[in-house]
Amino acid sequence: MTTKVFQWLGKKFAFVRLIPIQWRMLFIRWFTFFMGLWFLALGTVFTIKARLGVPTWEVFHIGLAKTVGLSIGTWSILVGLAIVTYVCFLRRSLPKWGTFLNMVFIGVFIDLILFLRLVPDTNHWLLRWIFFFIGVFFIALGVGLYIAPNVGEGPRDGLTIELSKRLNWSIRRVRTIMELIIGGIGWFLGGPMHIGTLFFCFLTGPLMQFSITQCKRLYQLLCKRGGQHENFNQGAVWTHHHDGSSH
Repeated sequence: MTTKVFQWLGKKFAFVRLIPIQWRMLFIRWFTFFMGLWFLALGTVFTIKARLGVPTWEVFHIGLAKTVGLSIGTWSILVGLAIVTYVCFLRRSLPKWGTFLNMVFIGVFIDLILFLRLVPDTNHWLLRWIFFFIGVFFIALGVGLYIAPNVGEGPRDGLTIELSKRLNWSIRRVRTIMELIIGGIGWFLGGPMHIGTLFFCFLTGPLMQFSITQCKRLYQLLCKRGGQHENFNQGAVWTHHHDGSSH
């Protein structure tokens, strides 16, 4: 089935082979990155419309705003910058462009989605739960997609990945513990803790690990197809190629 799909794509998009490989790879990398940010923003809007609880990091930002002062948005930026600085110290390197683009475009995409009303309002309890879980799914998908090209992670995701490497723990374990600690501190500072927040605590880590693993495999597949002149006319690579990731 996969072979037939790529053969069909090869006939429909044969002109792609005329584009230099470097440009193809550059397009695949940044298209995947921005698609990830879009899904991340879309998922965030779904959770906002669900009104079942904010993510744990927002609990922390709201708690800081109530206790110390300044706005929630200001604390989000300040905390993000502090985390980026700490991760740069751990890695002994400057952040990549994707880190800054992440901090800017997620907010831009969220505002655009809200302005265009792509996600409707709802008061029905069942639809609110459906919206919530759709949002959680899109957030996980978005994280996996934008991390896969390796052009830079957002502050909190970058910290998760770096601690996972240093502690030799799974992403699932690191993120779950992080969410519980940050959510607990935020609640202690006066941030709102609802049932949806608890779901964020326990679902974010496992879904993030699964999404990153699968999206990296998908991205590597796209790069293999896009980086070869006869890419679309080849057969499936699932069983004959190793994608470089552990199983």
